[in-house]
Amino acid sequence: MRARALVGAALLAACSSVTPPGLVLDVGRTCEDIALAIADPDVLPGWKIHAAALARSDEDPAWYLASDNPDELALRRVPEDMPGVDLSALGGPHEFTLTRGPIEGQVWLTLDREDEARLWRVDEAGETMLAGPQLTGFPADTSTGWIRRLVFLGQSPHLIALPRTTRVGEVPVHMAAVSPELALGERWTLTAEVSCAPLSELNCPLLWEDLRTLTVLDVAEPGSVAGAALLVSIASLGEQPDPQMPPMFQTHIISLTVQRDPSAERPLLTRRDHVAWSTDGPVLPSPAQIAADPLGIYVLAGLVPAPDSSGANATTADYLFRADVLGAGTSGDSGVIALLGKDLRSHLLQLGSRVAIGQRTGDWWHVAPIEGVTIEEGIVGSLEVGDRVTLLRAGRGQVVVVGDAKPSRRVRIACADPDDGSETGGL
Repeated sequence: MRARALVGAALLAACSSVTPPGLVLDVGRTCEDIALAIADPDVLPGWKIHAAALARSDEDPAWYLASDNPDELALRRVPEDMPGVDLSALGGPHEFTLTRGPIEGQVWLTLDREDEARLWRVDEAGETMLAGPQLTGFPADTSTGWIRRLVFLGQSPHLIALPRTTRVGEVPVHMAAVSPELALGERWTLTAEVSCAPLSELNCPLLWEDLRTLTVLDVAEPGSVAGAALLVSIASLGEQPDPQMPPMFQTHIISLTVQRDPSAERPLLTRRDHVAWSTDGPVLPSPAQIAADPLGIYVLAGLVPAPDSSGANATTADYLFRADVLGAGTSGDSGVIALLGKDLRSHLLQLGSRVAIGQRTGDWWHVAPIEGVTIEEGIVGSLEVGDRVTLLRAGRGQVVVVGDAKPSRRVRIACADPDDGSETGGL
């Protein structure tokens, strides 16, 4: 039976009771409902899929980071009309990031290792794949290790670097333009600094001197925001100033947006502090996702126990935050719009210029768009996917469902056909 609402979306705030006309996808259709349809029922049989990226919105070619045994890793296209590339000797799956580009037909692969980075660009229109040179010495600062991610300002690619260890209140950010040959051009050094209220010296993170671990949790889909948006966690190690007291762990969830500033010589960096959690044991951010529509960014965040910790340290709910894209960039302009039960396994989806939230209850997957601070529970798509599966976002409104001892399936999120009496599909 079709689910007509997302279970447990307890909204905490709303700014308007006006119902929008419906979900507008990139093709310009206004949807009265959404459908989850299987675009490929058996993706790369026998291979383990680690990441996926759709090349075009209106066609089926997709690229996959996949392995058929623990020692072999490749970038492969389905259908195989273009040759892939063997990555086995270059790094492990966790060292690669695969993403669609803001230009239709382009897919990008990034290698990020301790001492180097490297880029690949797939151009479907020209049926070419360009492999860039080894990128070393970026940033030049060797006092810490760096995490590098590919981002886009408009259609222009840039490499951004964040330190693996940092003070929580002041994070150095390095950016470099990427040339057509995939080398690095003009470079900038920025600072993501927290804003503290007056007379808040005792609890202002800007004044904390200890180093903490930084992790890049997610990067918004290219083209979803005017610039780039990243979700970051900064976590302290267990601190035990008094041996009689238990150690305390702090996890800060922040977002960074980078935009062009025509009046300045460098990109504009905005930091937003969404939440800071204190726990008595090690935790991991999960879920941890970011998405954007033309007016705002959305962050979905929660905590789960680390492998060596107890369940008492997890958050009891997942938090959905929203902040205006043109906001002041302080913690005050980021508000919680929903608390979602952990058992709902919530996640964010980018549907063109719209954001949607997905939830899994039992064997079923439900998806509904978000309008401002409202989850549109009257516009829901549902699909039976099985309980033990992983959902890999492939960009351009598509998701790859892997696991559950069944073939990996690529699912397209689109407008429901009003002439089709069937409201759901099974796998």
